[in-house]
Amino acid sequence: MTRVATMDTITLIRSAICGLLTAAGADLAARLRAVVTSEDDYVCTAKPLIDWDDQAARDALIDSRAQDRFAMLALLDGVEIAEDADKAARLLAKVLGQDLTDDDDGVLRIARRVAADRVIYTVDPETRHGHKTQAHGFDGHKGHIAIDPDSESITATNVSSGNSGDAEAAETLLADILPPRSRSRSRSFG
Repeated sequence: MTRVATMDTITLIRSAICGLLTAAGADLAARLRAVVTSEDDYVCTAKPLIDWDDQAARDALIDSRAQDRFAMLALLDGVEIAEDADKAARLLAKVLGQDLTDDDDGVLRIARRVAADRVIYTVDPETRHGHKTQAHGFDGHKGHIAIDPDSESITATNVSSGNSGDAEAAETLLADILPPRSRSRSRSFG
């Protein structure tokens, strides 16, 4: 099990925007920055200075960053971009889609739920919330090993996201000893 830092929603959004601006290259980044309507320069991922105890200020911050994201992704719609920029744009879209909700008043706010398969860290988008037990959670990846019981030698290793089940890695770990998969046969009961 590896552990990572978990980013809160505003840090995820800002980090994903910074990632897109970095991956876009100088010319495209300048075009993306031109559509930003908030006063954020997205130079670093540090949280903006606001009164974090003021709900209206937090809502305005989230909404303005979400509007920046929509403007950036709208600018990219139909534009051919490099693979790294495309990956960064998709990550940005996923981060906002998983963490925000549109209330009746049209303002985007942090959703009061945890999305299934939620990205928690933009530096390694495959990290997830995981559970070792019901009472003990972690954020990161799971490491899996297969050991030959006779020689006690490690025969295979695998890494999976923190939210995957341990059994999901078994087929990969045991590939050398499992029989090849055969086609499934349909059965009729009746």
